[in-house]
Amino acid sequence: MDVTADGWLSRTLRPKRVPVPWAAAVRAGAVISAGVAAGVVAGNPRMGMLLATGALAAAMRDRHPSYRLRLVHITVAVLGGAVGTATGVAFHDRGWWTVAALVGAAFVSGAISAIGSALSAAGMNLLVTASVWSALPLREPWWWPPLLYMAGGAGVLVLALAAWPVRAGTAERAAVARVYREIAAMMDAGDAGRAWTVLAPAVSDAYDVLTGYRLSAPGRDSESVRLMGMLNAAQPLLEAVATMLRHGDAFPPGASAPVTALARAVASGAHGIPPPERRPETADERIFSRALAYAVSCLRGDAAPPAAPPGRRWGRDLSAVLTSPDTLGYALRLALCMGIATVLVSVVAVPHSYWVPMTVTLVFKPDFGSVFGRAVLRALGTLAGVAVGGVLLLLVPPGWPTVPVVFALGAVARIGIDRSYAMMSTAITPLVLILVESAAPAPLGMVLPARLYDTLIGCAIVLVAGYALWPGSWRVRVRGRLAGTVTAAADYLQAAFEAGRQPARQRRRLYRRFSELHKGMQQGLSEPPPAGSRTAAWWPEVVALQRISAAIIEAAVQARSGAAVPSSGDVTATVAGLRRLAAAVQDWPAPASPGPLPGSGPLAGVAQEIRTAWSALPGGRPRGPGARTAG
Repeated sequence: MDVTADGWLSRTLRPKRVPVPWAAAVRAGAVISAGVAAGVVAGNPRMGMLLATGALAAAMRDRHPSYRLRLVHITVAVLGGAVGTATGVAFHDRGWWTVAALVGAAFVSGAISAIGSALSAAGMNLLVTASVWSALPLREPWWWPPLLYMAGGAGVLVLALAAWPVRAGTAERAAVARVYREIAAMMDAGDAGRAWTVLAPAVSDAYDVLTGYRLSAPGRDSESVRLMGMLNAAQPLLEAVATMLRHGDAFPPGASAPVTALARAVASGAHGIPPPERRPETADERIFSRALAYAVSCLRGDAAPPAAPPGRRWGRDLSAVLTSPDTLGYALRLALCMGIATVLVSVVAVPHSYWVPMTVTLVFKPDFGSVFGRAVLRALGTLAGVAVGGVLLLLVPPGWPTVPVVFALGAVARIGIDRSYAMMSTAITPLVLILVESAAPAPLGMVLPARLYDTLIGCAIVLVAGYALWPGSWRVRVRGRLAGTVTAAADYLQAAFEAGRQPARQRRRLYRRFSELHKGMQQGLSEPPPAGSRTAAWWPEVVALQRISAAIIEAAVQARSGAAVPSSGDVTATVAGLRRLAAAVQDWPAPASPGPLPGSGPLAGVAQEIRTAWSALPGGRPRGPGARTAG
């Protein structure tokens, strides 16, 4: 990860290196253009626009390899857009009631966005469609537009799930196989750091995919049980590999071949692999061999069925999320920005006044990445998109000639959502221009400059009213995520050495925390100074925490293999030291003492890494605006 404080703009503009989702792109282009074609056949461009916008909303959520997760995310996103469409139609051209409705919709959108990614997309679609249809007139009954919108989304959903009967379980097997491939890659590269930067997100993603699979499957079918067993079996294998790398042991040539074979077997659905040819020689190799043998037994189905992951306490968790200061603060800031945008377009005559509030909605989504970076990319993407849209509107006449153009723009927009927000904006801007101008034509000479001005105004509203005026919004919350990861490491250490306890749950939580921490670091580094500089200052602490976790794993592996078990006093002292470190990170700048830690014994290595982490805390007291909220 690039952790330099400068170059934030280049990081923001740089496209992500991800595979091109050709199938999803074709589905997006086909269904969006089919909606436009239906409007041409019916002689009703507004109907075509509603079908196409519903398909566009669904296509932007057609991103999950798991069919079950696709079903949930697409359905929830389309339902959110349908509610927004009904709201916009109901409050069209009602003066201050329209302003009040959009502000209320913004608050609801911001609140539900904190619950999860599916509801975040639903909240965004709700606000976008409410903004659009509160500004555009419709003659149909109020229930007809949301019905057409859902029909367009249903077209994408049908195509996205078409292969489910013949490819059921493929995504779940691929998610587990990816974990084994990454373990083999870690062995080949000799890089222990991959356990936290690459494998932690892979493990977290695999648990998410499998949890959705098992929740929607009837009972505990044998395939889901076997896959969960293989994912659980990857943990001791990963720990054995990490311990060998921490000890500086070099893997012999071909040592990763059995792990690669396990990955291929899981992906293909096979139930066995050839036995490893090399016999273990060292103690660490014997630990690795036992972990590998356990994974092979799970592949064959010989191991005992794994326990299901503990269910979430949805009622308590949901209440805590919705009432948290972060959630309420974001919802209020979004509502404020939407109020400013809607009042502005109410008093200033602009063609198709929905564009300013729509820009506010699309930019002000911090769970999608840096707000500042999205404002920059949105402005650049719209500038290019207006130019492309102007050329297309001049050269392509309405009707059937727009259908292939819409197909191409829809496909590019779907590709762009994975690779670059600027690329997505560049494609969506002319796409929306074509859809709106077909349904509600306006003089082209007014529309194109207005779209650019509206985008700049929307970005300015977000950056001033939603960002600059709130010092708390400058926080990238790396310290909170880092402190939470240290606490997860303390919980794992305590569970690993407590008699009668299985640390699997704490281990999963530690991997998830690391995954969230690295996402937070990436987001923070894409912010401009000073937020980006403050984020970069915490990178040494992230590295130190990776070493602490590796040392804990090493001690746990050695203890399970017959080595000395730490005393309860040493465990208590080390756990307390970790909790003090978590408090020091959260309350930085902190007292300069980690407290008493073991000087010898099985946990001496963990204690030394804690002292190193303490010395890696950023020095000095933060200065400048927002000092108390830095990091």
